[in-house]
Order: sequence, then structure tokens, then C-alpha cells
Amino acid sequence: MGLLLSLAFLLLSPQLASFAGGSQAPMAHVGPVPAVDWRHYHDYEELTSILQGLEQAHPDLVELSSIGASWQGRDIWAITITDEGARGDKVGILLVGYHHARERISLEVPLYVTWRLVLEAHRNETIASLLERVVFYVVPALNPDGIWVSEVNPWHRKNLRPVDDDGDGLVDEDPPEDVDGDGTIYWWWNDTASGFEGIDNDGDGLVNEDWPGGVDLNRNYGFHWNDTSADSGSSDPSAEDYIGPAPFSEPETRALRDFVLSRPDIELAISYHSGAACVLYPWSYTRDPCPHERELAELAEAYGEVAGLPYKAGEVPVAYTCSGEWGDWMYAVAHALPLTVEVYGMYGNWTWWEEHTEEVNGTCYFKGIWAYFNPPEGEIEDLCSRNYEAVIAVLLSYLPPEEPEEPKPPPQEPPENPLERFISILAVIGASALSITILLIWLRKR
Repeated sequence: MGLLLSLAFLLLSPQLASFAGGSQAPMAHVGPVPAVDWRHYHDYEELTSILQGLEQAHPDLVELSSIGASWQGRDIWAITITDEGARGDKVGILLVGYHHARERISLEVPLYVTWRLVLEAHRNETIASLLERVVFYVVPALNPDGIWVSEVNPWHRKNLRPVDDDGDGLVDEDPPEDVDGDGTIYWWWNDTASGFEGIDNDGDGLVNEDWPGGVDLNRNYGFHWNDTSADSGSSDPSAEDYIGPAPFSEPETRALRDFVLSRPDIELAISYHSGAACVLYPWSYTRDPCPHERELAELAEAYGEVAGLPYKAGEVPVAYTCSGEWGDWMYAVAHALPLTVEVYGMYGNWTWWEEHTEEVNGTCYFKGIWAYFNPPEGEIEDLCSRNYEAVIAVLLSYLPPEEPEEPKPPPQEPPENPLERFISILAVIGASALSITILLIWLRKR
């Protein structure tokens, strides 16, 4: 009976239970992952709200930071996703979206990947395991100023660096405009001239000669910048592929450069674009293969097979070279293995182009520039989901297989805690004394 009382005493004492320790609490579920409507293109405010909501819901997985500001002062968001409770060296993978303003789907894909990773972190064993071994660094929109300007002018490609295109001392004063109010801006051409829909805003007799911005961010990186042997990359400020006044002249590319160079764990990198549909990798400045051609080709295959995109050299629709390109810099300077993924587009599809061109009295009008770069809203989620699965496939093909766990030795009794032993002895003595007292009382009554 004394022993039973002693055991009850030990089990019921909260102070003694604390000496015995306990199992570590699982990763906290702070809140539900924010619901996101993937049936429309998100603006800058929605982008910011989604990222902030992910961090607030799961600070155990997500860290949001601003890595810099655009020309117009908008934060360039970077989000880090990993299982912070898992220790040891991890592989870093960088996802970058939205270099070019009119390529709005290139923002949606990395944003969706971010959201889906957090959504599945606590419910999918494969994703949970990856987050123990991998750090995702995601910059969904490198060109945040481009979001609103792409809705005003869906032809806009560059950032919003102020540029005096026509040399009249004014900047960005004569952009294209939707004069007929049909919701888009057409491009026209005939046998003698070409141009964009608009009016002569500055009264100089010219139309649309001074657009807002800017610099082609994907020609502004500091590796083979202004390489005149490349097909694409112009020193003309009015050109779509204007390289900028110097390598890394833009706050957006400088922000990404500094972010990447401060994270030497980045081994893989993916940049998202649209306009074509394919997977590309270095080199971009030349048609010669790079030293890691085989490894990059394998990664491109892993991505392209799952996403349904061409990836083999000679089969991809993009064959031109370009200078100062992101992937070349990531490979040569940051020493990562980079893929450029063109997730959607009608590049090289002349049948589609002709179907979206109208001829009136010898002048041709093309109005479908948004659809050239971006899928219908009803297709956004399916396209993003395929690319999410492709990212996971790339990682699984790159990472070494996990080592099987060694058989666990039989459990051993933990070393005895002196204080716990002392308290147990006191409890036994007390319980025994109580038992003897009760026994004496009972004998006397007998």
C-alpha cells in the first residue's frame, strides 16, 4: 500500500514530472495559409498582402524582407522558406520572377510556388523533407514598378528609369495610349510607316516617341554587359533591350546582385519569363556550350518534362544571343546552376500572329500583345501548378538521395537524477510512515 501511495505521489506531482523531461513539440501551426484566388493577375498590393500573410501564418517557415526599392520606391520583396528547426547545411535555390513588365505570368509562377510550398509544408511528406534540406529564396517581382504600367500599356517591357528618349529635355512625356477606349493599345504598320496607338502629347509632331522608362533589366547584369557580338542588347535608350548606362546601373539589379552574393549557399537558380515556351540555360552571350552543359541539360530535362516545355538544344524556339543576361551572371559570377524558364508565349507562332492581326485599307493592326505574353486568367492556376511540380522535380533530381536511418539502439534507462532520487526516497518514507500509522490505528481498534 505504501508503494502504491508513493507511485501516485510521484505521478501526480508536476514538479517531479518536470524532471523527467518530455518529447519535443512538433513544428507549430500558427495559422491557416491565406486563401488566394489564382483566377486573376495580382497587382502589387495583392502581392504584398499575400507574402505578408504567409509570414504571419507560418513564421516557423517563412521570413519576408525587402532587398531594395525600385525607381519609384516600391519594395522588392524576397521571401525565405525553410524548416527553421532542421539544422545542418542546406542547399539554396533562388527563384526570380518578373524582370519584364509585360510578362505578368512570370510574377504569378514564383508567387504560386511560394504559396504552395507553405500550404504543403505540414501535409506533404516530400515537401516537409525538402524543407529540412533546402532553403528557398523567392523574389516574385524584381520589377515592381512594371505591374501597374503593364496595365496602362501592355507593350511595356523595361523598368521605369526616367529616360529622355527624344532628347527634348523632358522624360516619359509621350507614351502610347488607348485612344479608342477598347482596353488595349494596338500596333499598326503599312508599306511606309509603323507606330503605336496614341496622340502627340508634347506637340512636337511625333507620336509615342518618349515612353516611360527605362532599362531592360535582363541586359543589365555585369557579365558580358554590352557585348556587341551578341544579337540582343542595345545602347540606344529608346530600344526595348536597352542595356542601361552601366552594368548594375539599376536599383533592381543591384538589389538582386547583393542579395545573391550574400548567400553562398545558392546552388540552383530559376528565372521566370514569358513570350516563348521553353527552358534555357547558359550561355546566352554565345552559342558555345558552357562547362556544365551536361548538368544543366539534365536539370532542364527534369523541369521541361514535368512542365511540358521544350528543353533540348535545337528544339527550343529561342536561338538569339544576348549580353548582360541574368543566367550568365548567375553561372559565371555567383557560381550557381541557372535555368531560364519561359513559361508561356507565342514567340515563333506566326499562325497565331496572323489570326490576331487585322488589315484595313492596307494598314495592319495588332491588338493582342497581352495574350502574346500571358495566358487567359482561367489558365493561370493550371500553368502555375505544372511549374511548381517542375521545381520539385528539379530539386529531387539534383539532391543526393537521403541516407537511410541507422537502426536505433535499444532504449536505455536515463541516468538517475540525484534530486529526483532524493524526492522519491522521501515520498517512499512518507508513504510507508502513513501506512504504518494506519495499520497501528486499525490494530488498536481490533
